[in-house]
Parts: sequence; structure tokens; C-alpha cells
Amino acid sequence: DLLEKHGYKREGNYYRAVRPNNDTICLFCHFGLESVLLSHLMNVSPMIIWHHTCAAPTSVTTIVTEERRKGIANFRMSAFGDVSHLYANDEPPAFAARYCECYTNEDERRD
Repeated sequence: DLLEKHGYKREGNYYRAVRPNNDTICLFCHFGLESVLLSHLMNVSPMIIWHHTCAAPTSVTTIVTEERRKGIANFRMSAFGDVSHLYANDEPPAFAARYCECYTNEDERRD
């Protein structure tokens, strides 16, 4: 409904650009929901995103629309899990979204 209010109506595996525009929509959510939303927009299983990517808390993901053919919109991810705003302020990103790099690392989260 949100995308349709902004002019993009889902039709099967693509979006009809009913009222194409340059609107900016900001969503603030947990990595789990972000993965589901991204999977829907990109037509991939959320399992791929859940198990093979990591978006740390406070990270920024940017999705843009592309209308390569008149009236048909595609969503493209131009940035995922960006934490450059943290590094710019000498703040380390949280480890919260990750699991241990080596199982023997005692102070890191395991499965």
C-alpha cells in the first residue's frame, strides 16, 4: 500500500510506474524486517539476505527506482548496511548483527 500511494503498483514480479516520481521514503526497522522488505522488492528469498548479509544496528540501506522502460519500475539497492556515518564520528559499528568469526572466539555470539 505504501508504494502504491507513491505511484508504484506491484504486478507479478515488477512494479507498474503509475505516477513515477523522485519521492524519498524513509523506513526505520530491524534487520529481520529489512530483509523481508528487500526480498519482496528484489524478488529473492529473504533467506539469502538473512544468512549472507549483515546490516548492523544504525546502518543505512538505500534503494532507488529505475524506470528503464516506460511505465515499468525496478528497485535497485545502491547501498546496503552502510555505516560510514559511524566511522565519520570515530564510532565503531555494533557487532550485534553478527555471529562469531571463529567458533573459539569466546566473547562473540554463536548460533
